[in-house]
Parts: sequence; C-alpha cells; structure tokens
Amino acid sequence: MAIRNRRVQTNRTDYGELVEVARLYFQTGATQNDIADSLKIPQARVSRLLKQAEDENIVQHVIFPPPLRRLESLLMRELRDKGVRDTRVVPRGIGASAAKNEDNLGIVTAEYLVDAILDHPGDTVSLCMSCGNTLLAVVMQFIDFLRRNPDVLEALKQKTLMLYPLSLYWEPTLQFNIDSEYPSTSIYPSALVVYLAMQLMTLGCKVIAHAPQPPLDFYREFDDMSQDEQRRQVTKYSSYLDQAKSADIFLLGIGTGQHDARYGTVLDELGIDLTEQFADDEGMAGEIGYQPFDPKGQFAHFPKLIAVTGEELAALSQNNTKIIATLGGEQKIPALRALLQRDQLPFNVLVTDEAIASIVDRDPAQAW
Repeated sequence: MAIRNRRVQTNRTDYGELVEVARLYFQTGATQNDIADSLKIPQARVSRLLKQAEDENIVQHVIFPPPLRRLESLLMRELRDKGVRDTRVVPRGIGASAAKNEDNLGIVTAEYLVDAILDHPGDTVSLCMSCGNTLLAVVMQFIDFLRRNPDVLEALKQKTLMLYPLSLYWEPTLQFNIDSEYPSTSIYPSALVVYLAMQLMTLGCKVIAHAPQPPLDFYREFDDMSQDEQRRQVTKYSSYLDQAKSADIFLLGIGTGQHDARYGTVLDELGIDLTEQFADDEGMAGEIGYQPFDPKGQFAHFPKLIAVTGEELAALSQNNTKIIATLGGEQKIPALRALLQRDQLPFNVLVTDEAIASIVDRDPAQAW
C-alpha cells in the first residue's frame, strides 16, 4: 500500500488559490501583503496557505551549498602544476554528516556534470563512471536537477548519452537496509550505470548503457587457470572497456581502501592479497575503481581486475578528456596526499569539501 507523506487534502481548500499564492510568493518574490492585495484576500489567509503548501509538500525547498571561492582559488594554485584545470569546494559536513557531506558533494558535482555534458560539442557524449556512495549521491542529484530544470532536460534530450563502468567487477547480490555489519551498500560501477540509464529513460532521454560483467567464478577461478587461459579471458573481457577508454567524461570517487571494510570484502572476492603488492612499511593509501594505490600514488596491478587503469586515467587527464574526481572528509586526506606525489594526477577536475581544502589554507607549505 502506498504511503503518502502529504497531509490528507481537504475539500475546504481552494487548491487553485493555494498554488497561485505559492507561485507568487516563492517564484516571483511577492510579499504576503502584495499577494493579499492582488488576490483580494486577508494577509492571514495568505500566511495560512503558504504554511499548508509546505506541510503538504506542494512547495519543497531545495538547498544549494554555496561554492567556497577563496578556498577554490587556493586549492587551484596548489594543484595547477599537477594537471588540475578546475576545482570546486563545498562546505564541510556538520552533525550526522560530519565525516563527509555526500549531499553537498553530490549537488555540486551533479551540476558540474550537467554543464560538462551540455558543453560538449557532439550529439553523443560518453560518460565512464566508477562507484561508491558519493557517486550514488551525484547520480541522484543529477536526476533531481534535471527534473527541477525542464529547459536543461530538454537540452540534454538533444544528445545521446553513452554510459560505461570504470571497472567490470560487481557482486551480484546487493543488500540494502540489512541488519548486518557491512551490507553491500556500496554501489558497483555497472549497477550505477544501469540505475542512471533507467532514471534517464523515465525522463525521456536517449541513453545507451554498457554494463558487461564477468561471472564471479572468473575471479574465483582465475588463479587456477593456465597462463594462456588467463590471457584469453582477460582479453575477452577487456575488449568491453575499449570504448570506455575513449569516453568524453569520467566520473571518479576516491576511496580510503584498506580503512573501508566493504572494500576488504571486494578484495576477498577477487582473491587479492595486498601484502603481495605493497611493502609492509608502505601499505595502501586509497583506491579508485577498486584499484589500490600506495602512499606514492602508484597503482597496484591486478590482471584479474578488468578496468580502465589508474595509469590510463593519468594519461587521459592530459588531453581534452574531462576527468572529474569527487571526495570529501578528513579521512580522505591521506589518499589525496598520496595521489599528489605523482607527476600526473588521474583526474583534472576536483570537487572536494572544506575539510580537505582548508588544510591548504592553514599551512600551504605542509599541506601535501
């Protein structure tokens, strides 16, 4: 049975009047007294109708986190030599969002993504995505932005959007709201591609989603295959990502890796032992698309993990490809610091938050 959050409507309300009052107040900026005079009703009635419009979700407020321009400029000066061409900094999280404000990051990254797609000169625009909860927030805010801006949606409908996953791994059983220690709430790349495609389809957009997946047995049995069979299987599945490597736009999340128990579950599924890849005194600093990198920003190579590699992203970031990375929260500082040890970053646009950008403000010389 459907459950509505709105209050039960009453026949005593003139909803034509209510909607007109709400439009005059919220869209034209008219005062309550102006509305009362123009509609020839008491000001107290205008006030009551405005409250009812909010109570019944006829009017819904949208919060746009302001860009922190001063921090953006500081961060841009620090990262320009590493190949970064643009930065966005959102306010830090507070309260329940203190660790990372995914809504702030999602809203600003989504609007940046809309502009990047519409600014692309071609009729077809290809987008390759990694995964994670922050990118899920980006996708949700992207769809919400289109619904709230019909002119933008109509412009997007003039293009065909091609979607690709950054890597081909996913665990086919997704668990949500399950009372377990680490449910599978991290959205895998192909699952995110399919979800975005379905949402765009409902809006009438032209979209083609590529979401090939090797079976989990491929990962579990890989080490038992002969070298010839390994090469054959890797070649077979890698071919699915050939077009993804030519995407116009990439959207990346940067994870903490070894500090995220859910990522540990992925490593177990892949049969990957990080101690074989990283020296004990270095360890793992973070990951992009399940690809871990060390404190020097060097990516480990796992033949069984089929992906657009970190090194390929670094090469692509030097051309006209727009590679947008989003991360927030102080816990991500070591991961970003590690990537900045590289000569060339695997992204050229950074959307981050005040918690990370302010370390440049406090002590630029010691920031990285």
